[in-house]
Amino acid sequence: MKKLVSVVLPTYNEEANIASTTLKVLEQEKCLQDWEIYVVVADDIRSSDRTEQIVKELAKKNKRVHFIKVEPGLGVGLIKGHQYALDYLKPDVLAQLDADGQVVPDVLVRLINVIEEGYSLAIGSRFVTGGKNQLTLVRKIFTYGASLFCRLFAGPWNIKEVTNSARAFTPELFKKINLKRLPWRERTFIIQPAFLHEAILAGAKYKEVPLVFKNRLEGYSKNKVFNYTYDVVTYSIDVFLNRLGINIRFFYLTRRAKTFVKFSMVGFIGTMVDFLFYKIFINGLGFAPATAKGFSAEIAILNNFILNNFWTFRYRKTKTNTWQKLGIFNLVSLGGLLISVFIVKFLHIIYGDGFIYLFGRHIAYNNFYFFATIPPVMLWNFTINHFITWRHSDD
Repeated sequence: MKKLVSVVLPTYNEEANIASTTLKVLEQEKCLQDWEIYVVVADDIRSSDRTEQIVKELAKKNKRVHFIKVEPGLGVGLIKGHQYALDYLKPDVLAQLDADGQVVPDVLVRLINVIEEGYSLAIGSRFVTGGKNQLTLVRKIFTYGASLFCRLFAGPWNIKEVTNSARAFTPELFKKINLKRLPWRERTFIIQPAFLHEAILAGAKYKEVPLVFKNRLEGYSKNKVFNYTYDVVTYSIDVFLNRLGINIRFFYLTRRAKTFVKFSMVGFIGTMVDFLFYKIFINGLGFAPATAKGFSAEIAILNNFILNNFWTFRYRKTKTNTWQKLGIFNLVSLGGLLISVFIVKFLHIIYGDGFIYLFGRHIAYNNFYFFATIPPVMLWNFTINHFITWRHSDD
């Protein structure tokens, strides 16, 4: 009697790739004489294309193709797909691949062969002998950097590939995974390195096999580099801290603060722009500190709007267009401007135009007036812009 392997393909608007990928996965059975391959397509409920219709048509023609709808997130698609397979298909091996055609499906044969050798976890890798990474230079650097950071802080060092989905493992190992600790419900690609970490903690015996990783066949990549880099760094630090006995939910907390972190980075850049023009207006044009702060702040406001609109809140769906947001942002920033001018004026009245001798240099008081405005203005700007300017649309 043949053994069964279930292959989960998580999808989100993959109508251009899902049919060809599914068929190519099933074709690998020709190289696996003792195995039957079943495919479980786990489609994100947000998918708005014809992925569902295409897969259901395939399922009508082939009983080995199964379709489920899942809540948003790659991790949800993978975990729910495997749970479905365990409940309804009773596989001897659980496997997963990307549905976008980037991973050549013949890796499935090598993954299953590793499990037959006695390993409980097989990992597809671009970084072992025979593996190929055919992405652009920028994405190659990102992939290698993410793997290197995870290996340094989370470990283990001897796993070279952490960021792709091509894996196979035994049902026994999957059942040992601590799903309460695994961030599988987060809408992020961190499920890949996080699953490996939890599998190691669960006692996985693992081995890497080569794979070929190509550019997408069709469509567009949904992997947002900054967000994933942020998650890789914060998750790895979380693991490292826990290993040191510092048991705080660092990844969870920083993920919820991601928008604020990005807003703060923009704010830092804006502060440098603000301070540069503040000093130019005082030292170069002879403006009073409060007047200089008014003009420099407006320049910084325009700088910050551009960066926030096209980066911090880029993917946030709103009911307002760019010009409307610019108008609202300026009105909101006017409050911050008034707060900062008031603080500078108040401190200037109290302490005047003196200097303090610090680190061998005379530092003007007006420098301290400027930086005293940052915390209250940052809090005001983020709170109001988060809830008004780039407020999530309910549509």
